[in-house]
Amino acid sequence: MSLDTQSGTNQGTQSEGRFRSAWNEYLPVWLATPMVLVVLLITIFPGIYDLYLSLVNYNYVHPEQLGTFTGLHNFRVIFTDPVVWKSITVTAIFVTCALILELVIGFFLAALLTNVENRWAETFYRIVFILPMAVAPVSLAMIGRIMLDPQLGIIAYAINTYTPFVAPNFLTNLPLLTVILMDAWNWTPFMFIILYAGMSSVPDELKEAARIDGAPTWRTYVHVIIPYMKPVIFVAFLIRLIDLFRTFGTVYGLTRGGPGNATKLISIQIFQTGFTYIDIGAASALAIVYLVVVLIICNVLIRVVGFEGVLE
Repeated sequence: MSLDTQSGTNQGTQSEGRFRSAWNEYLPVWLATPMVLVVLLITIFPGIYDLYLSLVNYNYVHPEQLGTFTGLHNFRVIFTDPVVWKSITVTAIFVTCALILELVIGFFLAALLTNVENRWAETFYRIVFILPMAVAPVSLAMIGRIMLDPQLGIIAYAINTYTPFVAPNFLTNLPLLTVILMDAWNWTPFMFIILYAGMSSVPDELKEAARIDGAPTWRTYVHVIIPYMKPVIFVAFLIRLIDLFRTFGTVYGLTRGGPGNATKLISIQIFQTGFTYIDIGAASALAIVYLVVVLIICNVLIRVVGFEGVLE
């Protein structure tokens, strides 16, 4: 073998060794890259396109102006629209009330089931508690409209028959309260599942120590169980908070945002602006503002409460 051939072989071996070393060193990066590209494709690209739509005229009422750059005009339109401010108020009330209701009831159900010692009874109640979450939003809306009908609904019939009160027309007289209760019925099982798992992980030694010290049940929950479950409660709270901001199907199926604007969440306002009034530019601007506000709220909560202990 000549010296040139031997030198070329050595260089090739060294290059292959460097490539293999780099491959092994950055192996997690190579494996994660395809998924990162997919995530960027389905999140970043639509976000950029939405930002573009918010800065141009995309109102089909004036097709001759489609695509013309309008700057912040769409943002000025949404911030001067009283219906948008009404939808912001409705969304804030809906999210706050539903979140508190679902968290409290979910915690109560988890505490109740944790103290059930019969295995069959525990399984039965667990299935019953989880069952409402299996109902799809559209189906829930249809079931709700039937059950709440003032003439044919079973709820109105039960109130009129077994109580001295007259059943109200829930979707007309109490629309916001009704959609909050329907959402709580549908999604309290989600809170229950997470809190039940967290409550089951509390060491028996801690509860036994509180019992030996003579602490009543409520004090055991306040000073032992809830502090131990703080990371679990916060994760459940945060996930449900984000999901509540995205609520659309159930409320739209029940009330279409009415009567008037009584249950018009921002998600419904975005949908109607874009697909009923065909003003895609204004709908895109509102969607961007809404996204930014939700991100700020979630990041502030994470910064204030933190995730300490979640991964321990």
